[in-house]
Amino acid sequence: MRKGCGLKFLLISLLAVLPGVVSAADLEALAKSPSWQALLHYPVQGGDSYVDDSRFFLNHRGHLDPVAELRATIAAVAEDKQTICRFPDRYLWLKKHTLMPHWDLSHCDDYQQWRQGLNIDRVVLVFASSFLNSPSSMYGHTFLRLDPAGERQQSAFLSYALNFGASIPPNENGMLYAYRGLFGGYPGLFTMQPYYEKIQEYTRLENQDMWEYELNLNSEEIDRLLAHTWALRDINFAYYFFDENCSFRLLELLEVARPGVDLSSPFEYAAMPVYTVRQLVTAGMVDDVAFRASRYRELSALLETMSAKERALVLTLADDPGQQSSKEFVAMDPQRQAHVIKAAYRYLRYRSNKQQRSPQTAKNSMALLRASKNAVALDKVAITTPSRSDAGHDTSLLGISGGMLDDQAFTDLEWRISYHDALDGKAGYPKGASLTMGELTLRWQEAEDVDLASFVPVAIRSLSPRDDFFSPLSWQVSGGVERLFDAPNQPLVSQINGGAGGSWRHLGGLAYSLLSARFEYNDEARESWRLAPGL
Repeated sequence: MRKGCGLKFLLISLLAVLPGVVSAADLEALAKSPSWQALLHYPVQGGDSYVDDSRFFLNHRGHLDPVAELRATIAAVAEDKQTICRFPDRYLWLKKHTLMPHWDLSHCDDYQQWRQGLNIDRVVLVFASSFLNSPSSMYGHTFLRLDPAGERQQSAFLSYALNFGASIPPNENGMLYAYRGLFGGYPGLFTMQPYYEKIQEYTRLENQDMWEYELNLNSEEIDRLLAHTWALRDINFAYYFFDENCSFRLLELLEVARPGVDLSSPFEYAAMPVYTVRQLVTAGMVDDVAFRASRYRELSALLETMSAKERALVLTLADDPGQQSSKEFVAMDPQRQAHVIKAAYRYLRYRSNKQQRSPQTAKNSMALLRASKNAVALDKVAITTPSRSDAGHDTSLLGISGGMLDDQAFTDLEWRISYHDALDGKAGYPKGASLTMGELTLRWQEAEDVDLASFVPVAIRSLSPRDDFFSPLSWQVSGGVERLFDAPNQPLVSQINGGAGGSWRHLGGLAYSLLSARFEYNDEARESWRLAPGL
């Protein structure tokens, strides 16, 4: 009782010295405002806070009750001015709503040192395109690039990357990663690192293109975003692959930066990176878009300008830079020599991207680098910019089709949750790749009821063309249940199938050959478990 009375007296005393007079009713209304609830990461559509870390709240019911958290915040600041150093975002909010005296944050040494060191005056949303061979990047990835003011802004290599991701133990098992990513087995954290490390991670190691969307945040909005980032340092969220992921958390940050904008509510159940990018474009928050090609795309563009003879020399020099003295190389035009040396150097670096470089590889790389510096100036090789990822087709699909089977008409109704298959438009999606999840097909036959024809939780196919320079593995995997309509009693069977092989460019398209296997369980068959090879 004494504690409650003391808190009540403290609140009354504090409200008496505030710049404006705030009644209890007004305080409750402010606590339920979208801007305060955005600071606490309450869902726009209602519910408990997304934050799963008690350290983030000053009241034990703060994750359930925004009114209690606002009262606790006011009381904590009145009792100890250092509280605003821990939550500068809340202080800015309180001051804007005349719930705090007009102090400043000059006494917050750690925050001031961090904030002045950043000196950010531009924010860019970065979308790294999808990459099927990495489970965490199958749908792509988004993060924020924070650009410093002044001359340093001219080079993105001096910027910072603000990223939200799952905290995954080293050497985590792939199946365990998938399970925990789907069902919230990892804590999610915001981290900051130099932007050039992200460039290396995506464009060089993972061969992902990057799209950079410049956001039109003003200086006050950037202050709010960074103050909130400071309050979230080392704070844990539950990480879920489909909804509470990197893209969803960034939308929440931007809702804090620009109060009143609703970005996250459409993504209560799934937040695919490409959808969240479209949301920002639709909300009018994007001023400009730039494209950063992967090392693979840059090298491919360079090789496409070369003759078969020049391409053969690239392979030769990558293995033995001393072949620059060969008759074939010496006889070439100096400009073409420079292109061949550059391509050989880049190909050698590409080939050793994910490997520990041997002394011989390091020696060859240095020799080609020196040769490229002594070569004539190069004409810039044009790189074809692909369609923007946010300009591609929508990812959900509802379809209807029909046909005849054994002289009996049927109609299929298909629903796909996501994402892209081989029959969809290719603009904005990686060529030769398809990834579908949650594909459900119902079939109606004459004189029959509606039956479940198939349900495929996941189906992936990656067809990456091979040539003299690149030799990626093409592969596919899918699993689910399907009805065998051409079998007696039309049983519903469980199946998993997969395959691997190669793909090649041919006649302007893509030809592929995959060895495959299908593992099936059918309790109506003579042998319930069956394994079948395929091609």
